[in-house]
Amino acid sequence: MERKFLEEHLIRGTADLPVGIYSVDAAKEGHIPLHYHREFEFLVVTHGKAKIQLEGNAVYLNSSEGIFINSQTLHSSVNITENDGFSFIAIVFSPELIAPEYDNLYKRFIRPIIKNKFALPVVLPDEIVNIIMNTKKISDRADFGYELAIKGNILQMLSIYIANAEKHPYTKNTIQSEIVKKTLDYIHMNYPNAITLRDLASHAHISKEHLCRIFRDISDTSPIVYLNRYRTTQSAYMLRNTNKSISEISFLCGFNNGSYFDKMFMRFMKCTPSEYRRKVQ
Repeated sequence: MERKFLEEHLIRGTADLPVGIYSVDAAKEGHIPLHYHREFEFLVVTHGKAKIQLEGNAVYLNSSEGIFINSQTLHSSVNITENDGFSFIAIVFSPELIAPEYDNLYKRFIRPIIKNKFALPVVLPDEIVNIIMNTKKISDRADFGYELAIKGNILQMLSIYIANAEKHPYTKNTIQSEIVKKTLDYIHMNYPNAITLRDLASHAHISKEHLCRIFRDISDTSPIVYLNRYRTTQSAYMLRNTNKSISEISFLCGFNNGSYFDKMFMRFMKCTPSEYRRKVQ
């Protein structure tokens, strides 16, 4: 997986073209952990089947189906194809690519999307899916002037998407979302260290029971399961990309007990760390 795809605070692309275009093989890690970013995202599954979790709502996608993910929306994805992974293409772009905040286009279209003033369709029309695939090809070729073609395609996709929207508010629990985001930020910054449920609840200034209930409502899992899965994801990356020993990787990713690391890795990756390393090298 391209780790930059997951970074909440990453500046994507360049100042002239603030766009990240990613081809992600999630089979290597089995899932994309819960995360969020300020950019918009168009995503299309290119292989397998995936369950996308959006602020607590599950969307099931087959190959050649896609979704739009709004700015600051908590989302994750998991493979639902037995004995096979899933792959996808994602186009992640700054809202300011369309127009600066003071521009009338931004006020009329971009801000209402960010503020959930439109009831937007969940699954993308085929026309947008085709444009996404074309945009990835343009990005790969990188011919002279490809930046203009990419921006033109994104404008076209957003225009088609907005044309399918209904102009009435979509409500979501902002307070719950902010609590989960705060918890994710803490985990992502501190996962190499010892973390308890009490630590997470204290950081969010709520009870352990309240945190578990909110976290499960939005992510369909518990904070501690998410923590262990995130640690496993980080360890899988290190197994693929470093020569560090398995015991060192276990320690660096917050697993101070080797047998517990093996147990969690088997739970989430369906193999042992050593089997995984042999498979991906």
